[in-house]
Amino acid sequence: MRTPWRGWLLLVAWLVAGSAWAQDAHYWTRQFGNRAWLLGGALLGDPADISAVYYNPGALVLVGTLELELTGSVFEFSRLSLVNGLGPGKDLTTSRFDALPAFIAGPLRFHGLGRARMGYALLTRQGFETLLTRREDFTGTDLVGVQGLSQLSSDVRLEHGVKELWAGVSWAYPLSKSLGVGITPFLAGLQQHADFLAISQGSGADGRELLATVSRTYRLQHLRLLAKIGVSYQEERWAMGLTVTTPSLGIYGTGEVGLERALSQQGLPLEGPARVSNFQPGTPARFRSPLSVGLGGSRVLGGTTLHAAVEVFARVPVFRILDSDPIPVEGPERVLSSDVFYGLEPVVNAALGAEHRVGDKLRVYLSVHTDFSAAIDLPNTSTLLGTSDLYHVATGVYFPVRHSRVTVGTDLAWGRQTTRRFSDLLALTGLPPPSESQAIHVFHATLVVGLTLGLGGGEREEDEARPRSDLEVPMVDEGGAR
Repeated sequence: MRTPWRGWLLLVAWLVAGSAWAQDAHYWTRQFGNRAWLLGGALLGDPADISAVYYNPGALVLVGTLELELTGSVFEFSRLSLVNGLGPGKDLTTSRFDALPAFIAGPLRFHGLGRARMGYALLTRQGFETLLTRREDFTGTDLVGVQGLSQLSSDVRLEHGVKELWAGVSWAYPLSKSLGVGITPFLAGLQQHADFLAISQGSGADGRELLATVSRTYRLQHLRLLAKIGVSYQEERWAMGLTVTTPSLGIYGTGEVGLERALSQQGLPLEGPARVSNFQPGTPARFRSPLSVGLGGSRVLGGTTLHAAVEVFARVPVFRILDSDPIPVEGPERVLSSDVFYGLEPVVNAALGAEHRVGDKLRVYLSVHTDFSAAIDLPNTSTLLGTSDLYHVATGVYFPVRHSRVTVGTDLAWGRQTTRRFSDLLALTGLPPPSESQAIHVFHATLVVGLTLGLGGGEREEDEARPRSDLEVPMVDEGGAR
């Protein structure tokens, strides 16, 4: 006998699991540095500040004055909707409001560096926590294809969090007054956890009852090394830069996975799946990030500087993030797997930004950039809700306050995607799909408040001989600070 209830329940759990890897399939969702947010990351040619540690370490020796930079407050609102995901008028929607951790970068000064320069950066490459809950109540006849089932309630819960921290130290050297090369090795640490729970209770006439649960959990910790290598060439009115980000090299990884499934019923003609209760600590964990190559430049046109950048990301072949042992079960399934898979397609992203001087102190910014998804269309990668291509628009201002400079701005992002994967999976259970395809709508709104602190008095005399773009002209206030 076919068991449509089992397929429906597993579908619900899979629907929730789909949001767990949403951001892993995007590379340009967030920027690192105050001006970087407002310029959409279009800083590969001429970062013009300490954010060169991340965007192009070769430009670190071409910046006139290195300052301490804090992206102190970044607030993000996100909303994701799967239109008609559970049937007509039953959208699956989640939204969250996050305060993102700060980006911190500054110079490192040591005796004996000569003409070389060093800097550091601490940044949150990814970071979010989400909780999604949904309850549905159904009444009718022979619900979900189970004869005699007339009432059904279902509770679904997802808790998920990702935090990826990067720490890097840059070394850069000027080959000439206009040409610099540099490298930033990064240590990247990833923590991720997810807990999925689906509980359904049903009843019918003559004391018929049903209780079914599916629970899946996994956690992982992973450390890896990677590096950004950069070359920057800058003239007075224009600049060009080339960057290469190496694939990552794993150092350490461990995790745990758990899978529980149970079905009890009375008086219903339903043959349930075999009970499963399995927990595996100490599961080997892996993570890989791609090779990427970026090219960017800037051009000064009067009081406005235009910035542009493009970055090509290589493919990440599908692999197991968590490689668990097979789970033996009774019945036709014989064996289950709780492995978690991951993989990414090659993708290209581009950014265009403008920085305009208003008087001696105020800078106004406007930028657009793409954030295309690299998700591979495989059911076991759980990247369904990360397949939307995103488009960003950012704007804001940059102005001095005493001996510091303040950045205030916003970044808006949106995307839509149509998928057939929900319908295809639902059809496999024997249930009619709500529609041939479903639309995924994504929206992000980010508020950025940052601070750049003038360190003063620490630059070497030869810095005065370095070329400076129009963007690096000091903004002088009454105290004489930039």
